[in-house]
Amino acid sequence: TILLFSFVGASIAQKHYKELEYPELRDIKVPKVEQATLSNGIKLFLLEDRELPLIELSARIRTGSIYEPADKIGLAAITGEVMRTGGTKTKTGDEIDEELERIAAEVETSIGEDAGYARMSVLKKDIDTGLNILADVLMNPEFREEKIELSKVQHRSGIARRNDNVQQIAYREFAKLIYGAESPYARHPEYETIDNITRDDLIEFHKKYYHPNNVIMGVWGDFDAKTMKKKIEEAFKDWKKVELNIPPVPEVDYEFKPTVNLIKKEDVNQTNIIMGHIGGRYDNPDYHALVLTNRILGGLPFTSRLF
Repeated sequence: TILLFSFVGASIAQKHYKELEYPELRDIKVPKVEQATLSNGIKLFLLEDRELPLIELSARIRTGSIYEPADKIGLAAITGEVMRTGGTKTKTGDEIDEELERIAAEVETSIGEDAGYARMSVLKKDIDTGLNILADVLMNPEFREEKIELSKVQHRSGIARRNDNVQQIAYREFAKLIYGAESPYARHPEYETIDNITRDDLIEFHKKYYHPNNVIMGVWGDFDAKTMKKKIEEAFKDWKKVELNIPPVPEVDYEFKPTVNLIKKEDVNQTNIIMGHIGGRYDNPDYHALVLTNRILGGLPFTSRLF
């Protein structure tokens, strides 16, 4: 009984949400970011942070699965994986693994829907080694056949398991309803499209998009900005800029028609419900305000206004 009364008392003491008082927002101190464009066209952003003897680098390349052929869906993802696992012209992927493990560093690559990514994490004392490995991976991937086949096996396994998760099914089918089943934003790999992919396809995909004047690179950590700029310029000096021929981003042919769609799966006891429609474009001037509004309203589990 005591516990019950304590609970009731606590409940009564709670204020109405309109009566809540919030502290003044603290001023945000925006750190100073150095910007530069290297001689080969790489757009570089540098942020000095001396708290730990670490250096992180992240690169973004204008590419993505939205540009892959409809009969070779999965090409972008496999290219992004095997760029790293397949090694370079002088080192296998396994040899790169061993070298990175020796210095407790990381170099990874991937390609998503509308961008390619590369990442490096290294101790300050090993920055030259890390940069040289990253540059070699981005400029000279070998795409060894055995690593391509391994990646294709993993993707086939993913296709076989993709209906195990109710939420994945819901989001996959929702994308088809929103964008259209044949849209690059809604397509998913199938066994046939994975089987169609060859080593030459990976080489050509890399050749088309991986050029220095198609890269944005950010570096932060324990370094001097001027010195770091010189190191990156030196590491990527053999990467020559070219005349880019990037296809236009596929347009979304969208006409909103409210519908209710059901997917029946009898071997589960859980239901997922998704509601939505086309949102703003990345180039919308209000994009960041929309993202922030979404996070406050419902974008964060358990802490958003709707939860």
